[in-house]
Amino acid sequence: MKVQLVLPLTLFTSIVLLGFVKIRKKEHDKQDKQKRFQDIKLRVTTDVLQEYLNERAEKENALEKTKDNLKKMSEEVEVLQTKAQKTQADLEHCHGEQKMEADQLANSDTNVNNIKGESEKEMSQLKTEMDELKKQLDEKSAVCNFLKEKPEPIKQMCGIKEEEKPKEAPKQEEKKEEAPKQEEKKEEAPKQEEKKEEAPKQEEKKEEAPKQEEKKEEAPK
Repeated sequence: MKVQLVLPLTLFTSIVLLGFVKIRKKEHDKQDKQKRFQDIKLRVTTDVLQEYLNERAEKENALEKTKDNLKKMSEEVEVLQTKAQKTQADLEHCHGEQKMEADQLANSDTNVNNIKGESEKEMSQLKTEMDELKKQLDEKSAVCNFLKEKPEPIKQMCGIKEEEKPKEAPKQEEKKEEAPKQEEKKEEAPKQEEKKEEAPKQEEKKEEAPKQEEKKEEAPK
């Protein structure tokens, strides 16, 4: 009886132990797989984290460089803005000067036109005066006709030509006839003093002659 009980009990125990061993093996394999998976996962995560950290460091460095570049660019922009404002001010000043120069040029043109008109008017007046002076010079005045018997300078000034005198006969007879006239000459002595008084008047007329020449020189102007 004992043998019959021991054998089934042993068999049952062996089966139970075999089942337990298989179950434990499956659990162990499962745990091993999970452990390997966790290791792989940890390695992958570590690698990914390391890459992320590296990328982060690179991005931080790039960000720092970008900040530095942005700061430099901001300074350059400020400088360029200052230059642009200065250039704008210079441009406005230049436009103002150009406008002033244009106004001055317009005023100069107006003045030139006015001066041209005045000069043309003066030229016409001078031409009229020259024509009148030429007419006066061409016409012999009454004073020149009165001064025909006067000295040569006055005749030359008036343009009086001497008439050719006929050849005179021997003056011996005239000298005889002039003897009675000596007394008349004595009476005419006071008249000679009057002629001497008239001499300064002739000198004044001689002084007037250069004035007429000055008028002739002023006429071409």
